[in-house]
Amino acid sequence: MRKLLSLLASLAMLTTMSPFYTEGTTDNYVDLNTLADSLGADTDYLSVVNYEHGLDRPDPADVYFDYLSKCTLLEGAYYPRSFYCTAVMSGSDMGISLLEILSHNGVISPSDIQQGAESLSEITLNEEIDKVITAYQATQCYTEFNNYKEYLVASQTYEQQVESLISTAERCMKNDRYFLITIHGYKMNHAVCGIGIAEGEWEWNGKSYDKCILTLDSNNADNEGNAVGFREESCIYINSKTKESCIPAYDLDMSDEPAYAVIDDDSMLNFKGAINPSVEISEDKDDITHFAFLDTEYISAYSVKNGVKTPIAKPAYGGLNGPIAVTDVDYIHIEMEREYNRFLNFRYINTDRWIDVELEDTINRTHAEFYGTVDISDDMINIVNEGDSPIHSHLQIRMNEGTYNFSPYFLWYVNGDVNKDFAMEVVENGILLKSSGKIEMSVMPQRFITSLDGELQYDEFGVITDFASVGNSPTDNDILVTLDNEQKVVFYVDENNDGNYAADMRKVDLTGGSPYHIISDNNVLVTVNEEHRLVCYIDDNNDGIYDSPVQKGDANYDGVINASDASAVLAQYAKLSTSSENIGSDTHTMDFDSSGIVDATDASMILAHYSDVQTS
Repeated sequence: MRKLLSLLASLAMLTTMSPFYTEGTTDNYVDLNTLADSLGADTDYLSVVNYEHGLDRPDPADVYFDYLSKCTLLEGAYYPRSFYCTAVMSGSDMGISLLEILSHNGVISPSDIQQGAESLSEITLNEEIDKVITAYQATQCYTEFNNYKEYLVASQTYEQQVESLISTAERCMKNDRYFLITIHGYKMNHAVCGIGIAEGEWEWNGKSYDKCILTLDSNNADNEGNAVGFREESCIYINSKTKESCIPAYDLDMSDEPAYAVIDDDSMLNFKGAINPSVEISEDKDDITHFAFLDTEYISAYSVKNGVKTPIAKPAYGGLNGPIAVTDVDYIHIEMEREYNRFLNFRYINTDRWIDVELEDTINRTHAEFYGTVDISDDMINIVNEGDSPIHSHLQIRMNEGTYNFSPYFLWYVNGDVNKDFAMEVVENGILLKSSGKIEMSVMPQRFITSLDGELQYDEFGVITDFASVGNSPTDNDILVTLDNEQKVVFYVDENNDGNYAADMRKVDLTGGSPYHIISDNNVLVTVNEEHRLVCYIDDNNDGIYDSPVQKGDANYDGVINASDASAVLAQYAKLSTSSENIGSDTHTMDFDSSGIVDATDASMILAHYSDVQTS
């Protein structure tokens, strides 16, 4: 299950390398090993070589479930197992580095990790130590930590990153503190523990360096595979004038386009940690939005504050497809070029909102009809289609606890074609859908199953349970969550409200669960009533208040039921009769007879209803 990272370990054990200092400059020679030991490297390194876990299932299981218990609603509901497995699959470098930093800085002690241990170097890997390391390896999955790390990489030029690395090392060495360094690039993504800085003269691959950032690297091992903590080869060498850097152990230099993030805030490094965790972060790092573009190239991105657009610079590596992070902005503005675009895939993440926007030109997949603009903020997605063909949109917005007033739904899917413009906005009491033209969208909210005490529940694989939670008709019954004889999570409902939780939820017909199709000539507010059913409202008198409920039979959402609605139903029926795709057969306002289908009968009944109203 556990194995050495063979590639990294082999790099760490290389012995035939270019000299680290230029011959003839012995007056400027710095004994890095002696300096490192004086900084605590001989005792303050964890005697564990970097290792990884398998991916068959989260392991150790109890560590994973403890991680889940500390997740916010957003973190717990958005593929937590995938994030966790990716983190522990990649190794244990982050976990080992964090333990070294926090122990040296006095936040935790070696005896907290292993009873009776007086130094980290005494500790060797066993099952219990593995759990502690893995728990800290997983802390990078929490939004606050990840967003801040990505922000440091994306918001600074490479030169600024190097300057931060030098200044942080100088400050921390003066105060006898360790700090975290993450190294990013095309060749590697790695975390090490920074312990200090030295000045001298070094040369590697024909280039000169005058500063050395001393590190403890979990990949460092002797020829027998035992951890050694410090090695000269694993330090980061810097030319303070040119800002060039290298790490000889990994054959990494400027050709690899390295990027660095440096964190020395203990409250951030131990946020939700396994030992003496910090529950708050001392510095204000919550106002960070992390986002990424997937599978697209021909776009420009801007941050907007008080109406002023500022181009978002490409990060040190990865271009716009790499990590991008901004702080203190009103919204992100995206411009899609007239040519080449066939799709846009964009993800926006902060502590309150996780938003996915996927757009595609469904008609001209190889030509230049797909272009326009997209604006995204915590509470808004606004799409403007400037092309000649419809843009098909897949929109998802997830909201964290305490940031919305229409429980129990925290996730909203909104899908459909944008012919001219479309906006989806989170307002106080629901989701507002807006367009200057016709709105034709399907809406599907989602909530997740909780136990009777309100806690999120996961199955035996650590996947949050959602099998009976989507759509317009979730169960109104309380749910009992328990374990069966095989220690698997099972769910029971009280069908008769008699206090007897006997019905297996997976076998109960809960009905509903299908999208809520809206075809409207007006803006629509979608919200939730006391029975957790979706209801729609329009602003029929243009006073800015959406207080007129949409009635069954009002097919075009104009506030009245008349012949126009019958015509709209017949038009929808014609679409359904000639299309093999799901284009809204369960549109609730059109299904006047509640038969489950939209057909000519509904149109006839709407006309009859209209006639009755007129005559009365």
